[in-house]
Amino acid sequence: MTVEELVKSAGSQLQDAGYTHGDREAGIFLSEILHIDTNTLYNRYEDEVDPAAEELLAEAVEQRLKGAPVAYVVGNQVFMGWKMISDKRGLIPRPETEQLCEYLVREIAKHKLQAGKFLEIGTGSGPIAIALKKHFPSAEVLATDISEEALDLAQENAQLLKVDIDFIESDLFASVPKKKFDVIVANLPYVPTQKLNFVSDQILDWEPMVAIDAGDDGLKYISPFLEQAKEFLAENGIIALEFWHTHGDPVRDLVEKHLPGYEVEIVKDLAGFDRFAFISK
Repeated sequence: MTVEELVKSAGSQLQDAGYTHGDREAGIFLSEILHIDTNTLYNRYEDEVDPAAEELLAEAVEQRLKGAPVAYVVGNQVFMGWKMISDKRGLIPRPETEQLCEYLVREIAKHKLQAGKFLEIGTGSGPIAIALKKHFPSAEVLATDISEEALDLAQENAQLLKVDIDFIESDLFASVPKKKFDVIVANLPYVPTQKLNFVSDQILDWEPMVAIDAGDDGLKYISPFLEQAKEFLAENGIIALEFWHTHGDPVRDLVEKHLPGYEVEIVKDLAGFDRFAFISK
């Protein structure tokens, strides 16, 4: 079969199953299998595809039809331009977290902390820590997670992208060395348990629940994080945090309680919801 015939056939299967962007997903799958980008794929529509690649595409479509996220099917996700390994060991990096990281990069430059000490709490597959080290190679970056599996994945991504990051297993700050950091960033679990029904089945069925469910009020991890952060924050340091879209005011209240003398800027995501807090003196 040709590239065009395969993409249309696989796309139809996906669309018939309710995947609106079936053609696009089929193109992504086949591009990964053939080790080319999607633009090149569409320029090779008349090329014949060997049976081995056809079989791999059929397997990818089967996984998708079972509900697997596209990132898990292809085994990677692009974050801020860097392709990272993505599998069940860690939450798939989201566009909102890219926005957090982009804003944080600007804040670091504004505060002249490019060569500082950075700490990420709850690194997951490592996208934030890796992006920060890529942008600021002179920085010292330490990243933690409570999940050993997630840390293994983060380490693989750091090796893949050739960045030097220290990873340690830690429940929030429990195992973090007692020193001061210029930047502390966290994208902790923040979905309130009673709001999990608003989260798609694709996420709940496939991605690690330890990275999603944040207890009754959605502040199970954010509250102790903000309570403990001051002990590790340098005098002119900054904290960056992602949170559930209705929690702007509760986060502001927690900062006032645990970080007196600090100001908090609540920043909206691309959908117009309160999503990020940037905290500094």
